[in-house]
Amino acid sequence: MYFVLDKGLQIIQINTPDCDKDEKVKAMHFCLKLKSERNGRPKTTTIDDNPLNDDEVTSVLGDKNKKDKAPPPGPHTKKLIKVSDESGSTKMEKVSEGTIEQDMLDPNDVFIVDLEKSVYVWVGDNASADEKKNGMSYAHSYVSKTDRPLRSISIVNQRRAHHCYKEMAQ
Repeated sequence: MYFVLDKGLQIIQINTPDCDKDEKVKAMHFCLKLKSERNGRPKTTTIDDNPLNDDEVTSVLGDKNKKDKAPPPGPHTKKLIKVSDESGSTKMEKVSEGTIEQDMLDPNDVFIVDLEKSVYVWVGDNASADEKKNGMSYAHSYVSKTDRPLRSISIVNQRRAHHCYKEMAQ
């Protein structure tokens, strides 16, 4: 197996240890074709050993030993966000942070209940059709801006939210 690293005016042919002579010749012809398409201006280099020891290769591909790891997410607090259209346009408004009680949920609205491990879109029985329709998209927008954007979002109806209430109480 071989690789060709094309840096414009520099073409690097990288031959892996299990690369046979036919593959090396094929890679060489490919590099020569690239060079001729650019009127012979690029310089060609061949690497037969570990390409990560070469400074030019690691400058393009990066060094896997120097990977910067993302810091772990910080402590998470529960949040309750109201999705309402009572003002004429649908908007989100933070209701509570830290503790969430079941009586904070108004049956006339839709709420985004952000718990530590999961996010719920709580739909009140008397919520408007627009609130019900846009609840999930508002929740997705909200979650994508947090430090944990890959959490699942579940829609729960007011009458069937028992598991959501249990998790809120914890």
